[in-house]
Order: sequence, then C-alpha cells, then structure tokens
Amino acid sequence: LAALVAGNDVLVCSASLSPEGDAVAQALTVLDLNERERYERYENTAVARRFAVGRLRLREMLAELLAIPPRAVPIQIGVQGKPALARGLQRSGVRFSVAHCDELMLVALSRNGEVGIDVERVRPIERWARVADRVFNPAERAEIGREIAGGDDPSAVLLRFWCRGEAELKAIGSGISGLSAHRDGWHPSGMRVAELPAVPLPSSLESERAQYQAAVALWTPRDTSASRSQAENQARPPRITPTSASTA
Repeated sequence: LAALVAGNDVLVCSASLSPEGDAVAQALTVLDLNERERYERYENTAVARRFAVGRLRLREMLAELLAIPPRAVPIQIGVQGKPALARGLQRSGVRFSVAHCDELMLVALSRNGEVGIDVERVRPIERWARVADRVFNPAERAEIGREIAGGDDPSAVLLRFWCRGEAELKAIGSGISGLSAHRDGWHPSGMRVAELPAVPLPSSLESERAQYQAAVALWTPRDTSASRSQAENQARPPRITPTSASTA
C-alpha cells in the first residue's frame, strides 16, 4: 500500500461494509472512545454497523502507511466534519478522504495534498433538471445540458457532476457549507479533479451489479501548480490508481 501511495498522486481503495464474519466485533476492539460513543448513538443497526466496519477498514489502511497498530491511529474530526490524522501525525504527509454508498466504502489516500472523494450509486433522479438548476453554476449547468443533448443519461450526468463537486468540497474541508461559493463558480487554485473511469468494487459487491459514479479531488495550494489557471489544472488530472485493496 505504501508503495502504491508513493507512486501515485492519489490512491483509491475500496472496502465492503457488509456484515462479514466478526468484522463488527473486531472493529469495536480498535475504535477510540469518541468513535465507540458515536457507534452506540446510532439507532439504525445497519448504519451503526457500516460506521464501525468503515472505521476499522480505514484504520487498517492508515496503520499500514504509518507502521503503527490500527488502534493507535489518531483520527480527529474537523470543524466541518472531515476526518484527518491528529496534529502529531500530520507531518507524515498522509491525507485521506472517505466516501460511503450503501455497502461500499471508498478511501482516497495521498501524500501530495489534501484529497476529497465522493461516490454515488447510479439511479434515476426525478426532476433532475430542477436539481441541476439549484446546485450547479451556469457554466456547469450548460455543460450538463450539452452532455445530455449528446445522448448521455440525464441521471448519470447529474450524478457525475455532483461527485466532482462533492469531492472538491471535501478536499478543501468545507463540506456542504461551501456549496454556495462553488455554485457561484469559485474554485481554489491548485485544485485538480478527476472522475474514476471505473469504481473498484470488493468481490463481495461485484455480484450485485450496481453501478457507481465517483470522483476524486487533489488540492495542493502551496504547490507551484497553484498559480495555474483553472483550465490548466483541469487539463492535467491527478494520477489515480484505483484498487480493491484487501485490508484483512
């Protein structure tokens, strides 16, 4: 895993959140106090299980990169809810972002800047035009219209643009609170966004035949690329290796 992260701008790993074996019991042995309290507050057992298993898989990935036990990985939550390594380990350069959709979890890992990832299951979106008008800026809305006019499925196009926007907002750590500025056309310098041509699915989910849209953003505000225009940044998407990584 460390070699893959070192060789790419961003590495995307997938994991299943399905109730396999003793995953929940194992997770409860590595969650910290705050995570355990959050797990116990969930009234929906499926949501609680997905959270616990997701944190276990995330901790396993980070533990391998940091060469420490999963239980020792210090995860803190930012003001807008973005998880990150606690300050003492931020000097490691490891940055990550997490996205969930049903039983699928994607994790973006990088040592090259702040990352954001989002994933959505492809499904029909009722009143997609109204959603697009409310969420996207005029330039994006026009591009959505052109792709649909070219024959692409409206729901798939909408979800693809949604994932791109969400990934960007996650990378800068603003979450949904930054949607208004994004809708006004603001994009920070040094931001690169790429769609995943194929979402890496764990073997346990491949049989479900569900299709997903996903996108990854990499933000390097102090890099020399920060002075480039938005068009130049978009023309050079980050190198991304998707992998269905086993974290057992």
